[in-house]
Amino acid sequence: MNNSQRGQRAFVFCLILAALLPFLSWVLSALGVPCRSILDDEGLRWLFRHINDCLHSRLMMCALCCLMMQGVIQKSGILPLGRAFRDPRFLRYLAIYAVVFIPILLAAAAPESPLRSITGGLAGSPLLDGLLFLGWFSFIVFCLCYGHTKHEPWTKMLTHGIRNHPLVIPFAIVLSFCWQCVEYMVAPL
Repeated sequence: MNNSQRGQRAFVFCLILAALLPFLSWVLSALGVPCRSILDDEGLRWLFRHINDCLHSRLMMCALCCLMMQGVIQKSGILPLGRAFRDPRFLRYLAIYAVVFIPILLAAAAPESPLRSITGGLAGSPLLDGLLFLGWFSFIVFCLCYGHTKHEPWTKMLTHGIRNHPLVIPFAIVLSFCWQCVEYMVAPL
C-alpha cells in the first residue's frame, strides 16, 4: 500500500468519523456519559451556527499555507540550495529579503517598540503573534520573485502543491469539524 492509498483511507476514515460523531454524542448522552449531544436542540443550533468555522480554522490555514509553500519551493527552482547560492539573482533577492526583514526584528529590540507587548516583553507581543505569518509570507514572496526570474508563472508555483495533494484541504476541513464536535461534546454542561 503506497502513501496515496494510506492518505485516501485516512480521509475516508475521518469522513465516516465526522458522520458518526453527532450520533455518537447522542448515544453517549443517552447512556448517561457526561457529554453534550449534538442532536438535541442546543446541539443542532451549535452545529448550524459553527459549521463554517472549520473552513477558516487554524488547521485549514496551516494546510493551505504548507501546500502553497511546498509548491512554491518546488517550482521556483530554489532547491537544491547549493545551486541556488551560486546564482547571483538568488543572492540579490536574499540581500533584499535581509534588508527588509532584519529592520523589523531590530525595531522589536527597541524598549518602547509598538511590536512589544504592553508589559514591554516579547511574550504575547504583536511581533510574536504575526511572526509566523510574516515569515511565511515574506518567504513566499521571495520564492515567487526568484522563480519568476526563471519564467515560471506565479499561479503555477502557488497552486502546484494543491494540485499534487488534492486531499489535504478536504482532510483538514474534516479533521477540524471532528475536533470542533469533540470540543462541543466534552465542554462543561
